[in-house]
Amino acid sequence: MPLFGKKPAAQVAANVTEAVAEKVKETTAEVKETTAEVKETVQVNATALKAKAEAKIAAAKAKAEAEAKAVAEAVEEAKPDYKLTVDGVWGPLTTKTTQHILGVEEDGILGPITTKAIQAKVGATADGEWGPLTTKAMQTFLGVTVDGIKGPETIKAWQTWCNNNL
Repeated sequence: MPLFGKKPAAQVAANVTEAVAEKVKETTAEVKETTAEVKETVQVNATALKAKAEAKIAAAKAKAEAEAKAVAEAVEEAKPDYKLTVDGVWGPLTTKTTQHILGVEEDGILGPITTKAIQAKVGATADGEWGPLTTKAMQTFLGVTVDGIKGPETIKAWQTWCNNNL
């Protein structure tokens, strides 16, 4: 029989179990501490990454807005200037401005399509052929002397009407 009432193997087993339990407690504490440190590191890194991502997004947004503004300005500069000099001369720019306002192809040619659009606008028969009746309808529409002659007074009135309708 053992000296202290226990069998040596049982005492060794109890000591080992106690030592293992103590080691498990220590290891568990270390794991918890390490886990907390890892969580803190992850949180700090996540916060830093979030801030970095937000900064990059803000920079990209600012760049995109600047580029969009530059494109809009370039588009505006590229637009043709339809404003007419009111000189009583019907030239390609008067035709092109008329076409722009009336929504037909802007080729600067006073052909049947543009003539029909003008005739429809001024209340003449839209047959695509310009004659005194078209001119009279235009003069009535513009409120100028109705004589059927497409002269400087009528053309100036039309150019003024165009400028006012751009």
